[in-house]
Amino acid sequence: MRITKYVLALVFSLGLAIPSFAVELSLGGFPSFMRFRWRTYTNATPHSVTNRGTVSNLAASDGETIHFADMTLRLTPQLVLSDNVTIRASVDVLSNAVAGGATGGLFGATTNNAGGVVMSDISTSDRFNGTLLYGTDAIDEDHGEFKVKYLMADINLGEYGFLRVGRQPFDFGLGIYANGGHNPYDDQGFQLDRVLWLKGYDTALGATTLVLVSDYIGGGGNNNDATTDETVSLFEGNGQTVDYLAAALIVANGQSVYGVYYFPKIRQKNLGGASAESNLDMNFTLYEAYYTYTGSDVFFGLDWAGGFGTLKPESSSGKADTLNVDKSNYVFVAQLRFNNLGGAVSDVGFEYGRSPGDEYTSGTNDYQGAVIRGNSSYEVDNLLFKHVIPSLYGLEGSIINAEYFKVDANMPMGANSNMNLKVVMAWAEQTNDQAFAGDITGGTATIQDIGGYWGTVYEAIYSHNLVDGVELSLIGTYIDAGNGLKDAMSDAADGTAVRADADGSIYGFQTRLLIFIDDFFKAPAASK
Repeated sequence: MRITKYVLALVFSLGLAIPSFAVELSLGGFPSFMRFRWRTYTNATPHSVTNRGTVSNLAASDGETIHFADMTLRLTPQLVLSDNVTIRASVDVLSNAVAGGATGGLFGATTNNAGGVVMSDISTSDRFNGTLLYGTDAIDEDHGEFKVKYLMADINLGEYGFLRVGRQPFDFGLGIYANGGHNPYDDQGFQLDRVLWLKGYDTALGATTLVLVSDYIGGGGNNNDATTDETVSLFEGNGQTVDYLAAALIVANGQSVYGVYYFPKIRQKNLGGASAESNLDMNFTLYEAYYTYTGSDVFFGLDWAGGFGTLKPESSSGKADTLNVDKSNYVFVAQLRFNNLGGAVSDVGFEYGRSPGDEYTSGTNDYQGAVIRGNSSYEVDNLLFKHVIPSLYGLEGSIINAEYFKVDANMPMGANSNMNLKVVMAWAEQTNDQAFAGDITGGTATIQDIGGYWGTVYEAIYSHNLVDGVELSLIGTYIDAGNGLKDAMSDAADGTAVRADADGSIYGFQTRLLIFIDDFFKAPAASK
């Protein structure tokens, strides 16, 4: 039955992609592509500070190497029904299908990390590109490769505004938190079942857009079978999760754009385990504000997202058992970029980002950090913020318990080639009593002070257009690990205390081939 379902879905998606007077592939920001990646990481997980006897059923040893390949085929057809009504879709026919690993579970691994068919050093606790390769469920044997990311109807209401209904991306500001994940270089992102209405106005402030939304973020997932098949997150949406009404305001005035949104109440029931004591009801407030200035030779941007609220057990009638999501939860980024420099360097960018961790204090009910963190589709680098730190904390995302400073530059290498060089220096935002993902054998949480300096990342990305629409990129990353990263990795691996054998050198290499289908195949409707 499952095979039949995927075959029918594949036929449907390919049928939509056949050009006709009403169908086009280009969605203006939602590209169609095929992507193939081959990656290798060395010393990038807590496995690198364990020995064969410490990790049961793992062929891990000091200095292990993880390597694998994955593929994605994404089609983004749109059906133009009239001048005022368009149905848009984004469909992963293959969604990060791991080459050679087509068995149940993440790469064929089980809950105790045994039986991986690609390479047994890959653990169910690992994160790649800031997320799990098979969506939010690492070890569910019922996962599929076919995935509908977006399916929405866009309706032009004329003088009454614009209406969008269906599963759609959540994009806002610089994308550090609200990021739909349609960039072909990244994975996952926010997709919501949403009713959205917007209308533009001319005001004294400039061109002003008012946006109203109502969302159904998730349903179910309360883990009644008491297994590890279902993850729990405060804001990614397990349990019956809705927001009743939220608003955004965007003002464009010349080269400056200001934006803010506010979700006054996100309501989530049945968050957590099987018993009433562990089933938590959440009331959460989410907000974000940003500013951008775009000139002919310079770009400047600021983006801040934050949230706060409460988690209350269903069985509790008082405040004693209420857990607080503290107002200190936020993620912030500032960007400055100089363009059109000419010569050997075409542009140079500077970026600062920060997201607090949760400093664990025994007896407190407050979540003081790591609830609001960088989106897994936000681009910082391809190793430290996309694998190492998310794996340590067992969380999806990019910027987790860190502050960083990044400098990068693009260097044209001819008409069809480019070299991007970047240096990222990072520090742990909270260093005391950190709760890591835990002993990778037993999966128990650990608590250990860490040093403040994560380390310095050196990354080079060489991209070459083989032919029009086909891009080959070679990505090399080296991390000079600081004491904070060594302490965190050894603590997470051992589960009891900081060990002294964490490697100071972490490095990875990635080959990425991208075929941009839109460049080859544009339907007649795209020119209308």
